[in-house]
Amino acid sequence: MTLLSVNGVYKHFSGNKAVDNVSLEIKEGEIVGLIGANGAGKTTLFNCLTGYYRADGGSIIFDGKHIEKLKAHLICRMGIGRTFQIAKPFGDLSVLDNTVVGAYNQFKSKSEAYAEAKRCIDFVGLSEKSDTDASDLNTGEKRRLELARALATGPRLLLLDEVMAGLTPTESVEMVELIRKIRKSGVTILMIEHIMPALMSLSDTVYVLDQGKLICKGTPAEVSENKQVIESYLGKTAEA
Repeated sequence: MTLLSVNGVYKHFSGNKAVDNVSLEIKEGEIVGLIGANGAGKTTLFNCLTGYYRADGGSIIFDGKHIEKLKAHLICRMGIGRTFQIAKPFGDLSVLDNTVVGAYNQFKSKSEAYAEAKRCIDFVGLSEKSDTDASDLNTGEKRRLELARALATGPRLLLLDEVMAGLTPTESVEMVELIRKIRKSGVTILMIEHIMPALMSLSDTVYVLDQGKLICKGTPAEVSENKQVIESYLGKTAEA
């Protein structure tokens, strides 16, 4: 079943075509990768999908309903959650209180919201840090807190924006396993990631953006061998 259908979406800023006629499809239960060089339009597309920006054109259909004109909180309530490139938790709040903010998207009662927050904290492996202020967490722990907060909103589709940025090799391996665990729990995933071995090992399908345009779609193996992708992105990454 198709969970998300993006059709001809574009977003321009003062003549700059940040997202230029992009279409993609995500089926329920998939992990889909989105790659491209810095400035390719990946996060701008995420912002359009989640209501942070309103697309200038095209349609976004989630679970059979048009969402391209909805505000962010309504899209979240429908079942699309996300993390951000830069983790910015409420530093003076505990891990638990940070996570309960997300849980109020699903639950009105304090007891239900805190119960869900505790479940999500345990799910991502932060139970021992539940009462710790978010400002005292290291980078890897802050990434896990980002995930806990997003999961607490009750997403059917989770958008991950460079969730492995700044992690050590060991933490990256652990994050890959956590993402697999999230998928196994029934959450569909669309992810931006620059750590290619991790993204390629996780993804069923990969889309590639270059200067706002979609230039390739395929399996990880197909994308890795695509000449245009190698020239525009993978080759540059390898050289760096």
